This record gives sequence, C-alpha cells and structure tokens, in this order.
Amino acid sequence: MSFIITLIFISADTPQMPVAKDASEMALTTRELTRAEKLAPFASLFLPGTGELIRGYRLKGELFLCGDGLAIAGAAGFGWDAFNKGQAAIGMAVMNADANPSNRSRIYLAAMEKYFSSDDYNLNVAREARDLYPDDLAAQQDYIAANSFTGGDAWMWRSDSLMMGYFNQRIRMRRAQQTSTVFIGVMLLTRLASTLDVAFFSPVGSSRLGIVPRFDTPGIQLTWRF
Repeated sequence: MSFIITLIFISADTPQMPVAKDASEMALTTRELTRAEKLAPFASLFLPGTGELIRGYRLKGELFLCGDGLAIAGAAGFGWDAFNKGQAAIGMAVMNADANPSNRSRIYLAAMEKYFSSDDYNLNVAREARDLYPDDLAAQQDYIAANSFTGGDAWMWRSDSLMMGYFNQRIRMRRAQQTSTVFIGVMLLTRLASTLDVAFFSPVGSSRLGIVPRFDTPGIQLTWRF
C-alpha cells in the first residue's frame, strides 16, 4: 500500500512539461567529478549523511545525520543502562547471597536467578551427569567437578524475595541490552540506506531520480523528473 501511495505522490508532484537546463546545471552534468564526490558513498558508509552533503543534498544529509545521532545515543545510553543494571544485580547477589564478586561468568550469574543456593544447583548438575553418563562413574565425577559451584563460588539467598529482586533486576538488564541492540541495528541500516542513496539516487547536480522527505504525511517518496 505504501508503494502505491508513493506512486500517487510522484504523479501529483511530477511536472508535465520538460524543463530546460540552464548553463550551470549543464556544467554540473558534464564536468568531471572531484575525488570527494566520487568517494561520497564511502563517506556515508562511515557516517550517514556526509555523502549527501558532499553531493550537495543538504536536507537529506542533515536528516541522515540526525537519525544516526539518535541511534548512536540510544545504543550508548541503553548499553550503559544495561551495564549499570548488571552491576547492581551483582551487588545484590554479593550482599544478599554471599556470592563471589569476582566471578562474572554468564552461567554463574544466570544460575543465581533459578536456584536458591549453590547446593540446589549442584544437585541438578549431579542429575545431569547421571543422565549423560549413566554407566560411567568417572565421567560423572568429572562432569560434576567441571560444572559445580563450590568454595568461594557458593551462594545461598537469604530470602525468596531477595532472590526475586535479583531476578527482576537481571530481566531489566536484558531488556536494556535488547533495546541497545535494536539501536545498533538502526545504525547499520542507516549507513546502508545512506550509502545506497548516495550511490544511486543522489548524483552531483540535478537528478531525475531522487528521494524526498515528506512532512505532511510522515515518510519519504521517490521522485522522477521528466
């Protein structure tokens, strides 16, 4: 549907009579491109919008730059928030479950979300060992020794509510991480879109084919000048 609407916008905005080019426009289409203008797509790949600015498309360039700036801010902001929430969760485990503050392994931190104590976790490891190696006692012992948390890595929550608070904090951390990842994806898509725009839709001088932002109906439209 959006593509059909775009075609309607194009037909409404397209002039019916060919427009003669003036001398300056003719000069732009015939002169040799500068090195910066040739490398404009690579500039957009590094920083979206710069290629458009090099080619003389100020509005599109500024929109891409603003969009990329917002994406970078979102990725950095939510990434920092996820880090802080993760650190807060570790602090909760150290204070309320006597966890090892130096053990930051993903398995260790995740285990404290599901098991009230390291003893409960180790019992589950022993069950896994018996299921994996039912007829090999030595292999069971090796598996238990490699995957159990004992000694300084042992933990026990002081209450179910404290364990649930840790669990909820870890959930908030993961949500912030996911949001940061989404913004990183937006950054990559913005670079790709800007690079393609400069390479195919933003030549130096007047372009028959182009991308124009719309403000009355939020979005963009493809334009073709006859």
